[in-house]
Amino acid sequence: MEKLRVGLVGAGGRGRAHANAIANAPNIEFVAVCDLDATAGEEVAEQYGSEYIANTSELYARDDIAAVGICVQTPSHHKMAMEALEAGRHLVTEKPMAASLSEAKEMVAAVAEAGVVAALSYQLRFGPVYAKMKELCEEIEPLQIFFARQRGMLVDKYMSPEPFDGIMDFISHDIDMVPFLAGRKPTALLASLQRDTWGNAGAIEVASVQIEFGSGDDKIVGCISSSMGGAGMPERLDVVGRNGIARKEGNSIYLAAGPNPPNPPEGARPPDPWCMCFEGEARDFTCDLYEHWAAAALDAEVPVAPAASYEDGYNALLLTLAIVESGTSGEKIELEEFAAAQG
Repeated sequence: MEKLRVGLVGAGGRGRAHANAIANAPNIEFVAVCDLDATAGEEVAEQYGSEYIANTSELYARDDIAAVGICVQTPSHHKMAMEALEAGRHLVTEKPMAASLSEAKEMVAAVAEAGVVAALSYQLRFGPVYAKMKELCEEIEPLQIFFARQRGMLVDKYMSPEPFDGIMDFISHDIDMVPFLAGRKPTALLASLQRDTWGNAGAIEVASVQIEFGSGDDKIVGCISSSMGGAGMPERLDVVGRNGIARKEGNSIYLAAGPNPPNPPEGARPPDPWCMCFEGEARDFTCDLYEHWAAAALDAEVPVAPAASYEDGYNALLLTLAIVESGTSGEKIELEEFAAAQG
């Protein structure tokens, strides 16, 4: 099997999950780890039998490294990604894409110019239950998508007033998933946010968001609900469509297909509505993301989808910044106008 030779930039925190994914993807050879912290970099390199490289200049001087995974703090995503793109490397970038929309726009343009395969680390797309729900959404034609994931308090490094920290870091996946399931571009949103409900770092700790896709009879509405006060509460993903309803419970999906609402003949006993159950699994799907990305990098016939492209990453960042703006102003945000105003 042909393998993509990959280096990792960033060996701390989430970088450990990326390292494990790179090492275990069957079509990837984990060549090198690059981190300014020699202790962290050497530790990961030793664990996976790869080479430690002290800086990115040395990394990109190596012709035998065709691609990189970038897992550094969000403010450094743009700089690290642009270095990789200028060197002509395929890349996976940790989410969110960048610290500003202008940076993300520059990154999208650079990918197109370099002609490489670039993806964002929205690994939930590769979870079997989410992939199945995406398939079902195409069948039942969603009208409403409700996604609620609660958690406890984040660690200190994510507790800041920045728009990509606090609960916004956690729901970055939700912000990608709802448009992924809707299958179309969002047009407007309204958000309610609360800061310092439990902490004192100025971080967003509660988020309730309503996203519109399309208009009139063709409209889909997606809702995201999340907080740092809901540890232990079950995740909810419910889809109401024209041709059925679907709900996710744990790693299972239950589907009621057919005209919605169902209209049995008068006097007839209604059928059991849940006509199908799909069983998934719970694990980190970052390895699946890397395996698919590597396949696309090795073969031009393999599409980037379902992995999140840089265009998807740009759109997720646009939603993130618009959510913060709406939550601050209390006003509904028209996304096209908001994007234009960001430059």
